[in-house]
Amino acid sequence: MATSTGKFTDGVWGPKHYILAAIGVTLAVSAVAVVTSVILSPARIVFSVTATSTNQVQGAPVLILNFTVDAANPSGRAGVEYSSLTARLRVYSARHRAAAWVQTVVHQAMPLFQPSASSSSFRASAFFDQRFLVSSSGGIDGEDPSIRKNVSGGIKGDRAQRAPPMAVLVRAQVRFKVGLAYSRPYDVEVSCQPVDFFTAAAAGTRIGCAA
Repeated sequence: MATSTGKFTDGVWGPKHYILAAIGVTLAVSAVAVVTSVILSPARIVFSVTATSTNQVQGAPVLILNFTVDAANPSGRAGVEYSSLTARLRVYSARHRAAAWVQTVVHQAMPLFQPSASSSSFRASAFFDQRFLVSSSGGIDGEDPSIRKNVSGGIKGDRAQRAPPMAVLVRAQVRFKVGLAYSRPYDVEVSCQPVDFFTAAAAGTRIGCAA
């Protein structure tokens, strides 16, 4: 009569089988997590500022400063979804200290999706009042009072170069998309400087930005 040889009966698992199966599942899940993390890792966004210009507000010592924030997405696989994008102007004194902040309006509805290997442009503008920078002595942090005329009047030419230097600070909240999968939200902040609004050549100049 045939007897059992002590081998496992077909379809019956012992403790070692369960342990090996658990290890296999853990490794598979870890591999999927690593692949997903690599695929959805932050892509590079290249920001720059272009098309700077000014418009005088009639009857007031105020200028409208106009500029465009360009965002290039060089990734060949990841798209970018912008949930918000804001910009501020930081105005410096002659001694390169931050003298004032000027909030800008970005003329773009959100959210915005940017496909891979593409660029998006965000038009922005700000009201600039030179009185925010006037010190008690009547100048801009010790500068010659004629600078006030250059800033408020938008005068172009050599004297316009004496206007206070400015930087554009760009902040964005983005998610990256590969296929149907989205990454977690990322906060991006870059500074673009110096930005010139007052010379004739400014409109055709592209200013790079860095984190």
